Amino acid sequence: MKIMLDTNVLISALIFGGKTGKLLNLLFDSGHELYVSEFIDNEFKEKLESKWPKKADKVYRLYRCLNIHFCQSTTKSLGTLRDKKDIPVLSDALFHKIDVIVSGDKDFLEAELEKPLVCSPSIMLEYLENRK
Repeated sequence: MKIMLDTNVLISALIFGGKTGKLLNLLFDSGHELYVSEFIDNEFKEKLESKWPKKADKVYRLYRCLNIHFCQSTTKSLGTLRDKKDIPVLSDALFHKIDVIVSGDKDFLEAELEKPLVCSPSIMLEYLENRK
């Protein structure tokens, strides 16, 4: 399965750990392919630099070494969402034929998209833990 990680999931997992950090570890061991688009990567880097400037560079360099497919963003606008800021993430997911977007973004979670499936980190964690 191709899984795209949204910015809020990356921040939660890599800055705070907790359940989202556990999810990220399980995803690496699950055999699924993890994706981050250029758009998400840039947004993640910007948020790190603005909120955690002292550790931003170290966290970002470590994250770029993880087993994640860093994919190009599309310039096309594919799909519609209530929050226009999320359209680049959806467009990249559709362009790269992503199966699941893992996001804590309320607008994404309430969008009821058929493809790709959008699920919260807690739902994805529950799914992976129940597969064991």
